[in-house]
Amino acid sequence: MHPFLYKATPAELAFISGLDYGQDKEKHYAELSELVFARNGQFKEGEFWFPLEVVELGANSIKPGHEREFVICCLLVLSAIGSGHCFAHDRESKYSAIEPLLYQLSDEQATILLEAYAA
Repeated sequence: MHPFLYKATPAELAFISGLDYGQDKEKHYAELSELVFARNGQFKEGEFWFPLEVVELGANSIKPGHEREFVICCLLVLSAIGSGHCFAHDRESKYSAIEPLLYQLSDEQATILLEAYAA
């Protein structure tokens, strides 16, 4: 798991959990918390909807003031791609989608993502 994910806060995970218009927010939060804090960002067999749905939504765009949440989601999407849990993207297509957004991040956050996608 990328070290940045260890710094995720409950408030950030709560924000991510509500990205599907608040639908099933509590279930997404419970699964997302377990994914980050108990399973080191490793998706488990059959885990496609909770919390992957909100993670993918969070990696699609940057909400002003929630840049850290975007980085968290992008790192988790990379984990999902690597473990075969994300069928909608591969590393290259996902990077192409976020590349135009990198200027909205701090230099540190952009570097984290650039290095993660290059790994």
